Amino acid sequence: MNKFLDKLTVKNNVMNATEVNVQHALEIERISKERRVRSREQTKAEILGNNNIDYQKHMPWLN
Repeated sequence: MNKFLDKLTVKNNVMNATEVNVQHALEIERISKERRVRSREQTKAEILGNNNIDYQKHMPWLN
């Protein structure tokens, strides 16, 4: 009976570790998406902030 309980706890630890890994992967993916959005906004701000050259004429994705 004791061996059965030991195997059961190992299985539960593996399941818990799998859940943690999935949560970690989802968090990394979310952070990466947020970073890309911030990067794109920063690029737009720098380009639009430069008043010497009209970049919007050449870069339609800025609109």
